Amino acid sequence: MDLEQLKSLLPPVFNQICQEIRINDAVIEWVDIIFEQIGTASKCPPHAHTWFEFNYILSGQMVTHFGDELVQVGEGGFFLIPPGTIHSHSYTRGNPHEEICLRWRIRPASTEKADVQGESFFTRLQRLQEWNSGSYRDNGNLHGLLEQFFQEALTGQSELALQLLLIHLLEYLSLLQMTMQGQVTSSTAVKDPLVRKVEVYLEDFQSSRLSVGELAASLHMSYGHLSRQYKKLTGQTIIHRMNQIRLEKAKELMKLPGLRIAEIAEQAGFADLCYFSRAFKKHYGASPQNYRRQTAANEST
Repeated sequence: MDLEQLKSLLPPVFNQICQEIRINDAVIEWVDIIFEQIGTASKCPPHAHTWFEFNYILSGQMVTHFGDELVQVGEGGFFLIPPGTIHSHSYTRGNPHEEICLRWRIRPASTEKADVQGESFFTRLQRLQEWNSGSYRDNGNLHGLLEQFFQEALTGQSELALQLLLIHLLEYLSLLQMTMQGQVTSSTAVKDPLVRKVEVYLEDFQSSRLSVGELAASLHMSYGHLSRQYKKLTGQTIIHRMNQIRLEKAKELMKLPGLRIAEIAEQAGFADLCYFSRAFKKHYGASPQNYRRQTAANEST
């Protein structure tokens, strides 16, 4: 579905979910969720908000000013504006932009109702107050979250389910903030939900043949669209990732001395022993037989 259709069908849904939701010790109030319309305006004068504002550029480009800093933001880019940050916008003539804009406020839940274990969720979200101004390129995670949000909004998911998707987006931004400050490594970032679902399916798949049609159908997508999205988000194909998972499983099975190589290949999901041997050697630098011998020798020393 194209952007014009989304802009026509989704605003009523956005209006319905603009309300408060409590998660652990935090209350999130959705102030606005809109596809921003600028009409014929060429600029927006300096101003500040009492809320957080997240802007994701879906097409075109715009320029945002944070004080004396000028930032150009194009398709697939985003910026986040914490409360109280003075900023202004200017728009490129002949190249209008389209964006999705999320606005929210947060406050701590009352202490007598909050049941907090570990780090405070409110603290994690409040950390976004320290977000460094500027334009950021999306690595695909935010686009995947927004696309899932749009699709589930179109299919009539509950207000709670849609709000939780947006909470997931805020949590991702919070972890990204921690990564930029060196507080966590990038490996702890939230995995895109589509990627997570695909990998759960692949890891659970026991047959020697992957039913790509079944995988796509379980996600309510065509296989072509699923393949394109997965490669965009991960940089690799579903088949490549499937083989990685099967080879990892085969390596673990190598530790069982009672299993023959042919049995390992079959249990790992490879129907062809020759293909398995070639793939294993390419991935681990040794044939299955040599890898098993080397591992056994290393463990005996």
